[in-house]
Amino acid sequence: MKDSLTMEGIGGPVNVEQYSTGGIDPTLEDCCRREVLGNRRHNALTTTLRRHDLAALAERRRRHLVTTTIGGSHHEACRCVCDPDSDGGEYRALVELKERKRQEQNDDRMEETIAREESAYERKPDVSDDNTERGDSDSDGDFDYLLDEDFEDQNIKQLEEQRRAELEYEILMRQVAGYHGYGVHRQVHPKRVLRIASLGRNAAENAKSSIPPPPSAVVLHLVDADSVASASLDYFIENELAKEYPGTMFMRSGGRSVLLMDSSLAQKSFPSNILDPDKDMPALLAIRDGVVVNACPRLLGLAARGDCEIEPHAVRQWLDRSRVLLTETPIADVCLIRPEQEAHMDFMLSQQQKPKQSPPQEEEYYNCGVTGCCKSFKHEHVGIQNSEQNGLVVNEDTILGKDE
Repeated sequence: MKDSLTMEGIGGPVNVEQYSTGGIDPTLEDCCRREVLGNRRHNALTTTLRRHDLAALAERRRRHLVTTTIGGSHHEACRCVCDPDSDGGEYRALVELKERKRQEQNDDRMEETIAREESAYERKPDVSDDNTERGDSDSDGDFDYLLDEDFEDQNIKQLEEQRRAELEYEILMRQVAGYHGYGVHRQVHPKRVLRIASLGRNAAENAKSSIPPPPSAVVLHLVDADSVASASLDYFIENELAKEYPGTMFMRSGGRSVLLMDSSLAQKSFPSNILDPDKDMPALLAIRDGVVVNACPRLLGLAARGDCEIEPHAVRQWLDRSRVLLTETPIADVCLIRPEQEAHMDFMLSQQQKPKQSPPQEEEYYNCGVTGCCKSFKHEHVGIQNSEQNGLVVNEDTILGKDE
């Protein structure tokens, strides 16, 4: 049973942020004192609501999503663990296996459809069966009164609301964890896969509060692109195993490329340097808390013989004994983007979204003949005579009566 602290915000009582009533000037009037207390109470409540705002958390995590293509379909992942330019894709053996499995499923579906149509054609309608079915459907109405009963018990409603809030939070955490590789099977670039699995992280990096702890369980498949066993293993993990264990991070990458491109980290991380890039591929690694706890070179014992399809029960048993199959989704924040990096990206995005200022347009001025005058309307300067104006308030022709 979870305690109240663990259940806070997901069905359990929420502890409002504490605020201090001290430090207020004792000479203030009662109205001013109430206003200060009201502001402090409002700030504490706003801080509490912001801490438990699931909508804001979901929107903040969706801002850093990128789209990668795997097998012709698009998947969303966080940019802290996914590079859409280098990650994703499938190798030749896996593409051929998926195509063969798809064809077999289509053939089985066609056979089931034909068998169903034949059985429906051979079956003759029975009047007694229709009467029985009609009687059963009528008898269901005897219990309709149970649906009309109004449950007024407040405890039941409160428990339902708490359970609903807990389920919404779990769904959100599972979705966010899926963006970061938990419960899904992804192909990662050989240069990045070991660091995403948190291999090589020292204690100083783990002690930093802004960096989340390493994933508790990682299953890493070092692929041989021409191996049928590798293709069948990835097919089994992608379609069954990853969906059953949302607390485990499943990844694959080119085995030989991983060992050669990041050889220093591979030699330091793998136990006793047991993997040879030319002889031990494909291989399966079990990683716990950033440490390789078990390795299976050439997938020995996972296939019946040689380079053939793996046995699903053998893979499941090997991973279970390695303690890397976790069913609980991590509740803590697993994003590797630090708060200062997120603030910097938000600032850069706001700068890019600002409208560009158009160059100032030159204003048109009325030519009155006076140097330095910037008036745009028609006018004359009294007492200044030039080629554009005579400088008189009343025209000479008006005074002499020539206008008449």
